[in-house]
Amino acid sequence: MNSERSEVIDLLKACACVLIVWHHLVFYSPMANVVAEWIPLLETFLLDYALMAVQIFLVVGGYLNAKSWASAVPKSAFDLFPRLLFRYQRLTIPLFVALSVAVAITALVRPYFDHSSLSNSPVFIQVAAHIFLLQDILDLEAFSAGIWYVAIDFQLFAMAMACASLAQAWQGISGRGSVIRKAFGFWLVLTLCSLFVWNLNPLGDIWGAYFFGAYGLGLCVGSWRYAGIKISVRTLGLLILTVGTMASAYNPRARLMVAVATALLLCWYEANECNAIPCLKWKWIRELSNASYAIFLIHFSVSLLVSAVVFNFWAENKSANVVGLGVSFGLSVWMGRLIHHAIETPKPTWKRCLQWAATLMATSSCVMLLG
Repeated sequence: MNSERSEVIDLLKACACVLIVWHHLVFYSPMANVVAEWIPLLETFLLDYALMAVQIFLVVGGYLNAKSWASAVPKSAFDLFPRLLFRYQRLTIPLFVALSVAVAITALVRPYFDHSSLSNSPVFIQVAAHIFLLQDILDLEAFSAGIWYVAIDFQLFAMAMACASLAQAWQGISGRGSVIRKAFGFWLVLTLCSLFVWNLNPLGDIWGAYFFGAYGLGLCVGSWRYAGIKISVRTLGLLILTVGTMASAYNPRARLMVAVATALLLCWYEANECNAIPCLKWKWIRELSNASYAIFLIHFSVSLLVSAVVFNFWAENKSANVVGLGVSFGLSVWMGRLIHHAIETPKPTWKRCLQWAATLMATSSCVMLLG
C-alpha cells in the first residue's frame, strides 16, 4: 500500500536542512572558530562538504514539482502565470518575514559586534531587489545567508513550468501522444545542457540554468511514472548513473555525485512503488521536513544574535561557544517551526504578500533613518 506521505522525502529534506544550517553556523559564526580548536575535522567537513546538501534540495524540489504537475494532468487546466505567481507568494511570504528579522537584528547588534557576517545598512534599491528576488543578478549584497537559493528555486520552477506550457501547446497542436512525455523530453534536454555546458561556468550560478542539472534529474524521476515511457525505473536509474558518470568524467564535480545519488535513491523509492517505510515514520523527521524552508530562512538571524551575545561575554570560553552553537541550532529549529505554522502554512494571498513586503520596507526604512 502506498504511503500517504513520503518518509524518504521527509528524511532527505530534514537531513539537508540540518547540514546546511550547520554549514552556515560554522561559516558565519565566530563561535565555530573557537570550537574548531577542539574538533577541527568536524569544522572542515561542515565547511567543505555540508553545503553539497543543497543538491538534495534541488533534486527533491524537481521531483516534487514534477509529481505535482503530472498527477494533475489532464484533470485540471494548466495556466502558467497563475502557477508562477502562486509559487512566488509561497516562497516570498516567509522570506519577507525572515528578511525583516535579519535587517532588524543586524542593526541591533552592529554597535556591539564587529564581524564580516553583518551586512551593510540597507538601501532602497537593495530592498526592492530582495522583494523581486533580483539581488544576486543586480550584484547587491544579501541581507541574510542562503537567500540566493530562493531566487534560484523560483527560476527553476519557472523554467520547468515553461517547458510544461510548451508541452501543453504542442499537445494541443498535435493531438497525439502524451503531454507528460513531451514535458519529460524538454526537461531531459535542459538537464543535459546544464550538466555538460551551463553548470561548468562558475559565473553562471546566479541563474537557474546553472542548477538545472540537479533539478532536472528530480523532474525526470518524478514524471517517469506518469509519462508512459517503456523503460523500467531501474533502467532509468542506470541511465541517470551513466549520464552522471559521463558528466563527472567530462568535468569532475563532487556536488554532481550528490545529485546523482539523490536521484538514484528516488528511483529506488519509485521502484518500491513508494510504499511506506515504517522505520522512518518518526514525528520529529516529519516536523523538521515541514519546517525546513522556514528554518533555512531564519537560522542566520538567530545565529547572528547568539554570536553577538557570546562574543561580547564569553569570546574565548570554549564551553560557552559550544553551548552557543547548540543554542543557535535549537533556536533556529524552534523559530523555524513557529514561522512555518504561523506564516508559511496559511494559504498565501496577495494581501498577505504585500503586507509582509511592506513590513520589510518599513523595517529597512527605520534602520536607514536611525542608522
